[in-house]
Amino acid sequence: MQLLIDATGGIAGDMFAAALISAGANEEQMLHAMRLAAEKIGKASISTSLTHDGAHRLHIDISHNHGHLSGHKAYHLLEDIFEELGITETYRQFGFKALDVLVKAEIKAHKENSFLTDHIHAHHHHHHNDTDHHHEHHEDAYLHEAQDILIDITGAVMGLQLLSAPTSASLLNPVSFGGGHITFSHGHLPVPAPATKIIFDTYKMPGSMGPIEKELCTPTGSALLAALDAQLSAHNGAPIIKEGTSRGGKDFPIPPLKIQLA
Repeated sequence: MQLLIDATGGIAGDMFAAALISAGANEEQMLHAMRLAAEKIGKASISTSLTHDGAHRLHIDISHNHGHLSGHKAYHLLEDIFEELGITETYRQFGFKALDVLVKAEIKAHKENSFLTDHIHAHHHHHHNDTDHHHEHHEDAYLHEAQDILIDITGAVMGLQLLSAPTSASLLNPVSFGGGHITFSHGHLPVPAPATKIIFDTYKMPGSMGPIEKELCTPTGSALLAALDAQLSAHNGAPIIKEGTSRGGKDFPIPPLKIQLA
């Protein structure tokens, strides 16, 4: 089976999960999984709707969260979530890889943008066995939208498992980054966000600016593509058996995210 992704309209974590629901992943199970993830560090209501062109849209309303979360803590929360949901090894590894890609990109982004450095810290891992003790010093990053990230990765993992989809993907076109600037607690940054650019550069994925002056490709969307080893590749010619489309929170004059299974 081949997983085909057309992200000429961009990609974000919630968009990928919504596209998987559109492609036939059981909506009730998907929403249960994502709510479970949300409740690990707060409260959120999650629902779907259809857009004017029949694409799926996720509505994630976070009413309470505990703020930033370290990558290390996020990994352990994902372990618990995957265990509770019965996620199999192949899809667990995909989910952990997506988180690892994102954390490493955030660490590098913080180093390269000095005003972000209050969101990077170090911690010690303490290993114990019968003969000795080991202390390892690791850098870690605080994830700015931790609850969203847990929800998005859980949705991606659960959706791929429900569809028995491969954990590698072919990009039908370069991914659209959008343009303009993003505004967050530290000020303004040009699109693509630093972590997004780092992920695309590191994994040599194809991306292009435009077609509108809005952020279309997020760090979490980028991390999911990297975890899927997504590269430009043509459709292998097999019949399309499932197809899903999704949009982000606003209707822009661009194509929806489209995924297909062939």
